[in-house]
Amino acid sequence: MSVNIIMNFDEDLIKQVKEDVTWTYRSWEPEQIVVVLGRGNQAEREVCQDRCQDDHIPIIRRRGGGGTVVLSPGTLVISLVKRVQHQYHFHEYFQQINTYIIEALESLGIKNLNQQGYSDICIRDRKILGSSMYRSRDILFYTASLMIANDLTLLDRYLKHPSKEPEYRQGRSHLEFVTTLISEYPALAYAHIQQTIDDILQQRIPQIE
Repeated sequence: MSVNIIMNFDEDLIKQVKEDVTWTYRSWEPEQIVVVLGRGNQAEREVCQDRCQDDHIPIIRRRGGGGTVVLSPGTLVISLVKRVQHQYHFHEYFQQINTYIIEALESLGIKNLNQQGYSDICIRDRKILGSSMYRSRDILFYTASLMIANDLTLLDRYLKHPSKEPEYRQGRSHLEFVTTLISEYPALAYAHIQQTIDDILQQRIPQIE
């Protein structure tokens, strides 16, 4: 089982922007379970590798930093690539893009949304979205995973307590720290959430400079 493979789901998006467009976007739902390491993470510190091996769960590495995540059915993966002017404005870009996602979620009636840590979105103090960023000189690649209807017990099964955590987590276990949109708002549908986010982000991405 290799943990050195770079997650290549969105390499085509990066290639498009490098070659001939100013931005591109995709959202998708994973069909299988996969553990994704941040660029600087070590599998032996972050992942229950024996359980992943027993269950045939791949462990891969993404381009961007941030913590280790479990992608699974019910998660919405959001990816965008944009040519930008500012090379070092990581925090500002996270804030801007996550604000657009909050705008979309609030339009669905979701309340108590806020940004916490470096790049998380929460309902109250429970995390629903984590995001990551990769930068080259003039290209921004943002990717996020939004927990809509995924099985949260998979986090306990495949992830150790993180070696680094945001202050607002306060040592909480995975299940105490996260929630899903469907748990909070059972009447919402995955497809409607995805479409709303797609619509808002594709309107707002050109504003990212």
